[in-house]
Amino acid sequence: MKKLFKYKSTASILLIIILTQAIAFSSPYKLSPVMDGILIGSGTALYGFSIYSDKYADPLTDSQIAELSENDINILDRPAAHHRSASSAQWSDAAVTSIMISPAAFLAAEKTRNDLLTIGVMYGESILITTGLCGSIKNIVHRKRPYTYNSDVPDEEKKKKDSVRSFYSGHTANAFNSAVFISTVYSEYYPENSWRFCIWGASLSAASLTGYLRYRAGKHYPTDIIAGAVTGSTTGWLIPALHRQGNENISFQITAGDETMIAVIMTF
Repeated sequence: MKKLFKYKSTASILLIIILTQAIAFSSPYKLSPVMDGILIGSGTALYGFSIYSDKYADPLTDSQIAELSENDINILDRPAAHHRSASSAQWSDAAVTSIMISPAAFLAAEKTRNDLLTIGVMYGESILITTGLCGSIKNIVHRKRPYTYNSDVPDEEKKKKDSVRSFYSGHTANAFNSAVFISTVYSEYYPENSWRFCIWGASLSAASLTGYLRYRAGKHYPTDIIAGAVTGSTTGWLIPALHRQGNENISFQITAGDETMIAVIMTF
């Protein structure tokens, strides 16, 4: 009897410890098979379309290049035609790569390390949607890059397919997506930690620098960069918001009738 009591007492103590730990850490986010299936499916469809549509993007011809005039560019974007810097392009590649791998820092914090699956799925969805949407729009709009108007750039460079993929900036979109994502998620896990303000400031500054470097490289106009910043920030904020625990304002419903439809319901 004493041994049984001892075992029960030990089991009770262990249970209390486990429950205490569970209460102490309650994840602010949760995964949903329906919602995540829709998000991953949508992102995959966008990415697939971007690859498919790229096959039909025609590069500039000699006659089209000869007709280019920077006077055809709006006054806000026109100065971009005078910029061309290979080093800025290289630094922008390094900057966006650094920002996109920055969520790996979540491994250093206990709460986020214990919730890596949820964070990883959310981040993967945000990148998939950001990249797929940007690539699709680039192939639909076919906007000429600023350097195509620059007489110092060889025509052979202008005739590459990439020269008509200016709108909008994928580097900037991915940089802001990652910056807003890591800042938002960290703030949710550590709402009382003053470091969250530093993370917001540093990540957004790095994302802004990426956009500026794309401008200096002659790759994008200011409007390309602004559009990239807005769309990237939106996905970086929206994906975590959709997964937030206790979020009753957003729901996904699949209805079947004559046609199967997916409805996203938001209430405010």
